[in-house]
Parts: sequence; C-alpha cells; structure tokens
Amino acid sequence: MIAIITDNSVGGTFLNWSLHYLSGHDRYYHAKTENFLQLVNNPLSKINAHVHRPNQPLSIEDFDIILPKLLLCQTNEFQSIYFHWLMPLNSALENTKIAIKNTLTHASKTVVLSLPKEMTLYQCSYKSRANATVSMSDNNRLIRDDTSRWQDYIDYFFSDSKEKWSSLNLHNVWDQREFLALNLRPFEYKTIANLFEHTDNYYQINSVNLWNTFDTNINSLFEYLEINIDSDRYKKWISIYSEWRRIHQDRMLFCWYFKIIINNIINGHDMDLGRFNLDIVQEAAIQHYLIYKHNLNFKTWQLEKFVNTKQLHNLLEPNIHPLAENNTIQI
Repeated sequence: MIAIITDNSVGGTFLNWSLHYLSGHDRYYHAKTENFLQLVNNPLSKINAHVHRPNQPLSIEDFDIILPKLLLCQTNEFQSIYFHWLMPLNSALENTKIAIKNTLTHASKTVVLSLPKEMTLYQCSYKSRANATVSMSDNNRLIRDDTSRWQDYIDYFFSDSKEKWSSLNLHNVWDQREFLALNLRPFEYKTIANLFEHTDNYYQINSVNLWNTFDTNINSLFEYLEINIDSDRYKKWISIYSEWRRIHQDRMLFCWYFKIIINNIINGHDMDLGRFNLDIVQEAAIQHYLIYKHNLNFKTWQLEKFVNTKQLHNLLEPNIHPLAENNTIQI
C-alpha cells in the first residue's frame, strides 16, 4: 500500500491519480464503496482534480474503516490511501498524529506533500479548491459554495466580532474587507510535515515543485516507489499536468508578488493589480499586513476594489483600530 499524506488543498488528489495512471492501472479498489472503480483518463475539473475519487478519509473514524479494507484487498497492484489534516478541527492534531503513526506502520511507501512556509498565502483565497468542505461546527454537514463556507468559518471563529460589526450596520464590501483584515490571520503557518519524525521513512515533495516542475523529476518519485512509469501514458500525463498546473497560477502569483505589492503601496509606486485577479480575502490580507506590520490602513469608504498600488497609496492613513496581539507576520 502506498500512502500520500499532505497539507490541505495542495494537490494530493492529482498526485494520487498520477501514481495510479502512470503505473498503468485501469482500475483501483475504492474502500468506501467496496468496489473496484475505473480509473479516469483525466481527473480535472475547473478548480481541482476531484473527478478522481481517492481513498481519502476525512476523519479518524473514516480512517479506521478505510485502512483495514485496503490492507485486506488482495490484488497484484498497489492500493493507495490519501489524507490530510483530519476533522473535527478541535482534535485534528491528535487524530492526524494517530493516523500518520498507523499509516507508517502499514504502508510499504509513504509520500508527504507539504506547503513551504514562504507560500503560506497560497491558502489565502475566497475561492476554495475543494468541491465541498466539512462545516466547522457540524461535522455531518458538507458545504458546497464559497459564500456559505466563509460564513461558516466566520461564525465559528469570529462570532462575537461579527455581531458587533453587524450592530453597526457595516455590510458594504469595504466593511466586509476591513472585518476580514482585522480578524483573519493569513500568515499563521502549520504543516503536516512537522508531525513526522526525522527517523520516519518517507519521500517528501515540496508543493511548489508539484505545481511547477514535477514533470522534470517525477522519475525520482517512481524510483523511490520502485514502480516503472508507463511511457505511453506519460506522454498523455504531460498534457494533463500542464493543464492542471494553470489552476495554481493566481495563488502562486499572489505569494510571489505580495511583498512587492506592499512595498509599492507604501512607496507610492504605480503597479496595476489586475494581473493578480485579487479576491476580497487576498485584498484583506494586504490590508491586514499594513495594519499589523506598519500600523497603516486605508480610507476605505467606497473602496470597492484594489485596482492599483498608487491608488491604494493615496488612500493610506494611520491605523485607528486597537491591535489585537498578532505575532504571525514574519514574511
């Protein structure tokens, strides 16, 4: 059995599909349905690779059901399990550690896919890369749209602040952005890679490598797995990989240019922000950084969209909000 253990939403499903596809598999065992499923020839949707259905437990209860079934499956081809931080949120650390320990005991090979610290802002977006997410407050409820997902997130973490904001009738887009800028902590960083010991045997992949240059060194992974790559399928995989790589472009650009954007705002340099397709959460991260790092804010009334760094420079003013303790800004 091969295990893929990852940070959330960094490409684990695509990696799981790639292992089966490039190994020449036509089908694979799916533990939840207790059936052999046909492996899709292309796993891509517009936002992810979730046309493929991996053996992915979302909770420790799922894990305890799926893992034994995979271990009991008798075929000549490898089986695979893929998971990231396990729900529920309040016991994610403990349960994920248990799952990792059990996986390392039973898996013949383990692959760890992790987000590097300098790319923390990759996760900072209004748009989810998942088709559905589990509610923060109700683990039996799936959320399938971004608006509901953010409402659930705010209700779980910032209900008191939301109530105060609503009592002041602050509902415009510039009010919503400022609420997020004051409450979100976009630079908090945790990675599942830190749950592994240096003595554990696994193959580690940097997610930036997976998103950008994995076609040039995927052979190294298959050498570790001791599996031959199907050469005919590799040619088809390259085309699919190129398409999948574009899914990550806007998020990566935001990470790479964030400090440049900040510097241009502070110094009044002219930079068109249209190329980054910023959403309200990414705009809030920019405002958050200026508030907490530089004690600056914008004259936000009627500021509907961040268009240009010179535009934003002209709106700078001293921050008047009392600052909550925040030690997460380290970029």
